[in-house]
Amino acid sequence: MIKKKKSQILSAVFILLTAPFLSCSEKKTTPGFLTAKEVVLLNQLIYKENIPEAFAKYASGFETVFLPEAVNGNLAIIAKSKNSGRYAVVIRGSVLEFNEEGFQNFILHDFNVFTIKPWNYADTVDGAFISNGSFAGFQNLLQLKDKQTGYGLKEFIEKKIPENATIIVTGHSLGGNLAYPLAGYLKKELRTGNKENIQLITFGAPAAGNAAFVQDMEKKFPAAERYVTDKDIAAVFPDIDQMSNMAKMLGMEANLQLGKLSINGTGVNLDAGGLLNLAGDVLERTGVIKSDNKYVQSEKHLRLLTIKEDLPPVSQAVADSFFSRAYRFHRIDTYAGLLGGKTTE
Repeated sequence: MIKKKKSQILSAVFILLTAPFLSCSEKKTTPGFLTAKEVVLLNQLIYKENIPEAFAKYASGFETVFLPEAVNGNLAIIAKSKNSGRYAVVIRGSVLEFNEEGFQNFILHDFNVFTIKPWNYADTVDGAFISNGSFAGFQNLLQLKDKQTGYGLKEFIEKKIPENATIIVTGHSLGGNLAYPLAGYLKKELRTGNKENIQLITFGAPAAGNAAFVQDMEKKFPAAERYVTDKDIAAVFPDIDQMSNMAKMLGMEANLQLGKLSINGTGVNLDAGGLLNLAGDVLERTGVIKSDNKYVQSEKHLRLLTIKEDLPPVSQAVADSFFSRAYRFHRIDTYAGLLGGKTTE
């Protein structure tokens, strides 16, 4: 009887001593985030006509788990690494065909920057605003519904993605612009668990909001990565000063023969910088651009990529379209190449 009691006591002590180790071994670990090199590939594939087919061909280690129809030209998917709990919300950039989606992207979103909307999902600062175009695109993303489940983005994440999984919100061009408000929204509105494991990576993204908006995003995502090439004019939009310097470098003066133009009665010849600065001055004087809606990019998030390709002399730029030259340095596959990633046609 005494031996039996001793055995029971020893068993109880053993269980008490080993229980913490058993619980630790059963606890699920959080995987690392997808890298910029990995998600830059996914940003190429969202432009493809048949996205699942493109994933099978170029990114067989990933699968699309959230696949909706575009809403007013805006599209986002969720991709998952097949061998780990790592996800990416990938937002498509501007559609470059002259059709309804392309018109909506360029006019209603890309260039709809002269009016601003209060951003109500900032919780670390006051006075955050984003452009009308960014707000419209963000609202469209919230309307996306997965074809298979019928869930929206937030609902899908909360019901289908484990709490210990990691999620990158990413996009190129307009997609990168919209990644900022979408990531900020998810960080604030998702349930506890999912919201702790979100990160942000963008490529060639124009500014989405004002200084307060950027400050809030830097506090929410201190390790976010905003990739920009030193020759990408889209990534400095709509900052007039930076755009004027970039346009001059890319040969806008020669292409548009600005040297032959002058402002009547002033004797001042126009150049690329002068033309854009003049436009900026008009916008400020007419109150279109005000102190609270000047757009700002995060310097803390900035990851600058250098393009070593030499530009031809300005005199040779006439034969080239300014826009085709600018687009060459903005393309997502340009970013993929600079990051050492796989490029697709």
